[in-house]
Amino acid sequence: MRTDIYFRDITKTENLEWYLSEKVERGIEDFFKYDSGAHLTVRVEYDRRRSQSRKPSFICEVVLKPTKNRAIIKVRKTDANFNTCVARTVAALKVILSKRSSLKSQHGRHDAIFSQVA
Repeated sequence: MRTDIYFRDITKTENLEWYLSEKVERGIEDFFKYDSGAHLTVRVEYDRRRSQSRKPSFICEVVLKPTKNRAIIKVRKTDANFNTCVARTVAALKVILSKRSSLKSQHGRHDAIFSQVA
């Protein structure tokens, strides 16, 4: 597993980098059991553009490139609080991976059920 972390308009510290890697990797550690060569990219930035609310916000983006599948998973969340933004991104990534896992596990079942009936 390879993890890259990129910062934009945020001061990079060891604690912040450790927090991001720990939070994201712990959230999807079950996925890495089966695909240890996957590439994970985390981008965090401070959005300085003015919005209607005139409050700055944080953007957290996670891109997961599996080795066994060509489908790239990309999750991007925005929030005014940094910790909430990271937590929402990890939660969304967990949901996507669990849906993918359940779809793959259900794929073979339908063929077996129909072959028993016929």
